[in-house]
Amino acid sequence: MPTKHILAFGYHDQQAQRHWGIKKQLNKQGGTVTECHTDKNGLIRKYASLTVCYLKNSRKVNTVLVTFPGHYLMPLAWALTRFPRKKLVFDVFISLWDTIVDDRKKVSKWNPYSWFLYCVDFVSCHAADEILIDTKTHREFFIKKFRINPKKINVLYLGTREDVFCPSKVKKEKSDTKEVLFFGSYIPLQGIEHIIEAAAILEPIEPDIHFKLIGSGQTHNQMKEMAEKKEVKNISFEKRVSMTELPEIIRKSDLCLGIFGTSKKSNRVIPHKVYDALGCGVPVLTRDSDAIRELFAHDKMVTLCKAGDAQDIAEKIQTIFN
Repeated sequence: MPTKHILAFGYHDQQAQRHWGIKKQLNKQGGTVTECHTDKNGLIRKYASLTVCYLKNSRKVNTVLVTFPGHYLMPLAWALTRFPRKKLVFDVFISLWDTIVDDRKKVSKWNPYSWFLYCVDFVSCHAADEILIDTKTHREFFIKKFRINPKKINVLYLGTREDVFCPSKVKKEKSDTKEVLFFGSYIPLQGIEHIIEAAAILEPIEPDIHFKLIGSGQTHNQMKEMAEKKEVKNISFEKRVSMTELPEIIRKSDLCLGIFGTSKKSNRVIPHKVYDALGCGVPVLTRDSDAIRELFAHDKMVTLCKAGDAQDIAEKIQTIFN
C-alpha cells in the first residue's frame, strides 16, 4: 500500500493495536495518515458525519483506508471515491459471515441473516481496490470463499503497540506461585473450556500453578459454571481491564495463554494476545495452527500444543515450568 496521503475513514478505535500498527507501517513508507473518524451512533448518522469529514479532507488525500470494523461503510466510501477517483483500501481483518455463522455459531448457515452477512462480506471486499488481511492463511480463505482476485489482497500482520506492550525495566519478584494468564473475549475460538480442563488436570499434581482468566463475552457464564461444577480451585475469573492496565498484569505473569479452539477460523488467525505477551517479554502457549507457524514456528518464546486438547495443554505447561 505505497501511498503518500491516506485518509483513515471509519469509527475505529484510534488507540487499538491494529490501527496503530497500520499507521506506523504507512509512516515508515513515507505516508501521511489523516483521521476521518466518527463516534456517532447509528449508520445514517455515521454516514453523514463521515461524508462531511471526507469532503473537508478529500483534496489533500489520494487514498481512503476504510478501517476495521468497516464492512457497512464500504458502499459510502466507494461512492465518495469515484469522482474524483481515489484508491480505496479496506482493512477487512475478519469475515462477518465466518465470525458470526461458522465460528460463533450464533445463526444457522441456512438462516437468511447468514446469507445477508455473506453478501456484506462479498460486496465490501469487491468494492475495494486493495484489501488488507492479518495472515496468509486467512488471505487464502478470503480468496476462495469470496472469489477475490489474489493480486488485490495483501497480508499485514497484527503486531502490538510497542509503546505500551514492552518488557518491564524492573526485575520480576520471585514467587512460589506460577501465574498462568489468559486475557481476551469469551468466544468459542478461544477454547477456554480446554484451559479449565487443563487446570483441573494440573491442580492435584502442580498445586503451585494458578490460572488467571481476564475478560468477558459470549461464553463467560458458561465457563464459570463449568469451573464450579468441576470444583477447580486454581482458577480466578476477573473482569476485563483497560489496555493501559493490561501490560503490567502480563509482565507479572509467568506464562500467557493464546487460543485453543478447534474452529476453522482459529487455524487462520494469530490473536492480539500472542503479540502483546511477547512484546512484554512473557512466553506464550497457544494452539498449533497454519497461521501461527507463519511467524512463530521456530520462536523459542512460543510453545505450540494440539487444538482442543486439555491433556496436551497441561503437559506443555508442565514442560515450560519444569
